[in-house]
Amino acid sequence: MENNKRLASLLRQIAALLDEQGVAFKPAAYRRGAQVIEDLPRDVSTFKSEKELMELPGIGQAIAGKVVEYLKTGKIEALEKLLHTQGGISAELMEVEDMGPKRARLLQRELGIMTVADLVKAAEAGKIRSLPRFSEVMEKKILENAKRVKERVRRFPRDEVIKDAEMILKTLRSVPGVERSEIAGSYRREKSTIGDLDVLVVTRSREKVMDAIAKLPIVREVVARGETKMSLNLQSGMRVDIRFVKASQWGSALLYFTGSKEHNIVLRKRAIERGWKLNEYALLEGDKVIASREEKDIYKALGLPFVEPRERTEELPSPASAP
Repeated sequence: MENNKRLASLLRQIAALLDEQGVAFKPAAYRRGAQVIEDLPRDVSTFKSEKELMELPGIGQAIAGKVVEYLKTGKIEALEKLLHTQGGISAELMEVEDMGPKRARLLQRELGIMTVADLVKAAEAGKIRSLPRFSEVMEKKILENAKRVKERVRRFPRDEVIKDAEMILKTLRSVPGVERSEIAGSYRREKSTIGDLDVLVVTRSREKVMDAIAKLPIVREVVARGETKMSLNLQSGMRVDIRFVKASQWGSALLYFTGSKEHNIVLRKRAIERGWKLNEYALLEGDKVIASREEKDIYKALGLPFVEPRERTEELPSPASAP
C-alpha cells in the first residue's frame, strides 16, 4: 500500500523539521500519526473524508487535512514550505532513518549529496565518517538505513521471490493451530514483479506463529509483533506483513489484500449500487453480514462469477446468471 508508506514518510519529515525548530509536542504527534497511517490494514485513499480519518487513533484535524491534501494533489504544502524555509533539504534524504535535517543539510553542503543513491555511494567509499555529526559507526548505520529506503521502492522479479514465499507458507502451515494461510497481493495475482508480501493467517496460536517465522534463516529482522500483524524484512530486502484474521472474515480479507486496487474499487462500487458496503471485514448491509467467509460467497452475493486472482483488473466479468 504505497500511499500509506509515502504519507508516513512525509509526516515523519514534517516531524523532523519541526524538531529542528524546537516546536513542542507537534513532532511526536506527527510521528504517531505516521505510524498509524503506515500500519493501516487498507489503503488510506479508501477513507472518504477528513472526518473519517479523524476516527483513527492519533489522527487529528491537522494531520487528516494533510492526508486529504496529499491524496488530491500529490504533495503537502506545509512540508514544501518547511523544506524551503529551512534550507531546501532534500526530501529524499529525509526518508533515511536517523538522518535528521542537520545531517542532511551538512551532506548536501559538504559532499553535494542530494539523493539516496548519492548517499549510498559516499558511505560505501567512507567519505561520510570524517564529517561533523558523523563517525564510522554512524556512517555504517546511515548506509544500512539508506539501503532500506532503496529496498522499499524496489520490485523483485517473481522468480527471486518464490523460494522465500514457499518457505514462509510451509512454515506457517506446519505450526499447530494454524487453520488457513495464504499469500495475497501481487504474488497471488501472479504478477511478474513483486513489491512486498502480504500473508494472511487464521490461527489459534499467534505467538507460536510469530516465533516460528522469526527463526527462519531468510528473515533479516523483525520490525513489529502485534495483535493483528507481524512485520519483518527478509535477507533479500523484501518486506513481509503477516496479518492475523478471523476465520469468519477469511474471504473478505483475502479478496481485499489480493487486489488489484482497481478490481477492489469496482467491486465496492457494485456493492454501493445495492446499498451495501464491502471492506476487508465483510460484505455488509448496514450491520448485517451478507458474505465474508469465502471469496466465492462475496462474488455470488454481488451477482458475479468468481474471478481468478490473476484476472482481477478494473474489468468485471458479466453478471452471473440468476439461480
